[in-house]
Amino acid sequence: MAQNRKLTHEKLTQLWQSDDVPVLDAHRSKWALLSDTHFGNGGKADDFRHNEKALVAALEHYNREGYSLIFLGDTEEFWQFELGEIVARYENSIYSRIKAFGDERVHRVYGNHDIDWRTLPDPARNAPAKAACATEALKMRVGEGNASMLLVHGHQGDPQSDKDAWSSRFFVRIFRSVEYIAKALRLYGHSSATKSRITEDYEQILYAWARGSKVLLICGHSHRAIFASKSYARRLKDEIKGLQDRIDTGGLSEKEKRRLKKELDGLKKRLKHEKKRNREIDPADPQGEPLPCYFNTGCGCYEDGMTVVEIADDEIRLVKWHREPGAGPAFEVYRAGKLSDFLREIAS
Repeated sequence: MAQNRKLTHEKLTQLWQSDDVPVLDAHRSKWALLSDTHFGNGGKADDFRHNEKALVAALEHYNREGYSLIFLGDTEEFWQFELGEIVARYENSIYSRIKAFGDERVHRVYGNHDIDWRTLPDPARNAPAKAACATEALKMRVGEGNASMLLVHGHQGDPQSDKDAWSSRFFVRIFRSVEYIAKALRLYGHSSATKSRITEDYEQILYAWARGSKVLLICGHSHRAIFASKSYARRLKDEIKGLQDRIDTGGLSEKEKRRLKKELDGLKKRLKHEKKRNREIDPADPQGEPLPCYFNTGCGCYEDGMTVVEIADDEIRLVKWHREPGAGPAFEVYRAGKLSDFLREIAS
């Protein structure tokens, strides 16, 4: 079912204008934003289980470096699993490390797959466990002014995930028993590993609201990592065009030309991989160069790792944590930029 543009914009506006939405200070702490980990029971239907080591490494790093955590929804997979079986599987590896941050450094926004956090006690909290531990949105301010950033899961205005989430959950529970068989037969693939089942114009709808409202919007839900309104595939295309233009301009030495062509081949190989994975996302702004007002955290259950958005010292970064952190660098920074620069551009 298509994302409802009108309903999405109405709900985001309602959250942005609400005085009940908590406001955090971006400039007084360092923040790690994660979404769509979809913790399960460790079985074949648990899409997160392969990235357990990656998240453990990430949590230990962020705690050591003084970050606070923001979970932007769909942290647990309640459409398929009960809380007890999720906690039993990840208590010692994941929840214990979240607890080590202390309750003041951990914030929850609920999504469509973990909306239950509106009433359940949170196993990631220290004693006493707190029910109704999640909110639908958070705001952030940079400096001493008003809030300029809105953080949501992003399912707002998606009829299947928002208004009619109960029916979607019912059918997913039925499908759970045969999901791993469908995957083995290649009849079904998780949206994080192939193309997201979220409608193709999702980015355009959320981007349009952020641009029109002059707000920096950060969400998840689609499992498609976006930095400053551009997907990884779109940035690869921009870099390929830039390199090709330099080569075509001429005046280069043969050594420099060979170096650039080698770099160009590497970029094309990466783009081919993105296309193969069906991650060549439609541009957020079909009319031209987009404003840097829309960010998406991606997800925690890619086949080769997980993505995180970091905010620290006026810098915002999109970071990829690799599935096997011991095999090389545990993470790499895909993109980085200055929050203050982005906010000035959005407000102009």
